[in-house]
Amino acid sequence: MPLDDIKHDPEVSVASFRSSEKDEKEVRPSAAQLLAKYDQTQIDKAWRKVDWHIMPIAVLLYLASYIDRANIGNAKVLGLAKDLKLTDNQYNLALTIFFVGYVIYETPSNIILRKTSPRFYIPGMVIVWGVICALFALVHDAKSLIALRFFLGLAEAGFLPGIIFWIGCWYPRPLQGRRFAVLYCSVSLTGAFGGLLATAIHGLDGAHGISGWRWIFIVEGCITTGLGLLSLIFMSAYPNTASWLSTTERDIVLLTNEADRALKPAESFSGAEISSAFKDWRTYVWSLMYIGTYIPVYSVILSLPSVVAGLGYKGTHATLMACPPYGLGFIVVLLVGWSTDKYGHRYWHCFGGIVVTMTALIVLMIARNLVVRYIMFFFVMFMFVPIAVMWAWLSSNVAGANKRAAACGFIFSIGSIGGTVSGQLYRAAWAPRYVQGHAVNLGCYVLALTAGTILWWSYRRDNALRDKAAGHKVDREDMLGDDLGELGDRHPHFRYYL
Repeated sequence: MPLDDIKHDPEVSVASFRSSEKDEKEVRPSAAQLLAKYDQTQIDKAWRKVDWHIMPIAVLLYLASYIDRANIGNAKVLGLAKDLKLTDNQYNLALTIFFVGYVIYETPSNIILRKTSPRFYIPGMVIVWGVICALFALVHDAKSLIALRFFLGLAEAGFLPGIIFWIGCWYPRPLQGRRFAVLYCSVSLTGAFGGLLATAIHGLDGAHGISGWRWIFIVEGCITTGLGLLSLIFMSAYPNTASWLSTTERDIVLLTNEADRALKPAESFSGAEISSAFKDWRTYVWSLMYIGTYIPVYSVILSLPSVVAGLGYKGTHATLMACPPYGLGFIVVLLVGWSTDKYGHRYWHCFGGIVVTMTALIVLMIARNLVVRYIMFFFVMFMFVPIAVMWAWLSSNVAGANKRAAACGFIFSIGSIGGTVSGQLYRAAWAPRYVQGHAVNLGCYVLALTAGTILWWSYRRDNALRDKAAGHKVDREDMLGDDLGELGDRHPHFRYYL
């Protein structure tokens, strides 16, 4: 709801906020004043410690999740399709049904996560899907493969929105860009490392009478389960419960987060605030932007080994040749994450990544030269940029822990509908150029750009209206002591990131 609507709502009056806070603001110290008792060395040390305890867990678990969902692509070209006598339709169904579980469970999962605690809920999910991944070694026909893919998706569904919510509970908005970039660049590592790992594991082909592609699921499933058990030991839910933070470090983290967006450690579960996420029209526009960017990413990750095989490479050579483009994606995502924190302009970073990817897709549709087409896949890796930036942008602009948890779950759930489509975009019948698949992805990016532009315009407009009501331009309000309540990001002191 824009501020001009809020001003005429008797229950949400800007004037009432001003009058009730006038005296309090005169005596309440600012965050800058409270943080002044700590020198920059102490502040930097606190955030470094948070980085070393939060980011390794998040990155390793996310890397495992992407390897476990995408390893079917490597297993296919390394013998799975041949041994199970899969038809193209059966394989595409196995890709598609995975995301049905995502669509069903992502939203309720994030609400459950908010009601319970990331400390046990996230590691529990990891252990369950790791076991399911290992069970793929037992499949002997298309039906069992498809059934297990559904349960793998259901088990893994809550992980991504859950980990995004969890990281957002630790870092203030100005520090989120680089952290989400570090997290998401692990996807590009999945493409490179996942192919190399699958090729290496395939070297066990025939050991103990087990096919190489089955060993891929066994080894990767066991690794994931082990990571889940380790995270159960080392994971901390929120800053106020982290025993590894000193009193000074905890003060710095909590104070910075509260001043940034009134994020309080003791914020209780609220059904009304959960429901506010579904009443906000921006939640649905965000969903369109997500589905427009997730369809291309999922389709390329799931199908790139097969698409590269269409360039003339076969078997393990195809999986290895699919690796180098992901290396560029890794570097670009890290650079963009640093840039968004330093310069802001998250919309324009999304815009740039999408335009580069669209250009590469157009060239892929036109070009016939194999070298040119392979080079274009390096530029297609810019597809990772908008998603990494969107995570930080969404986390920054949906305020209130309850609303943010519900909104993330719903938006990711709608985005996962794209996963049900993505497995159909690079069909064998369209090989070797896959023009139809590239065209669909191009259309998806048009949708994403349109939705992103609407969000950017609405955020800019509401910031201007709130500045006008405040009587001066505010880049970022000090929200120390504020209570967002059901207003969330509609609170007059809140300023959206653009």
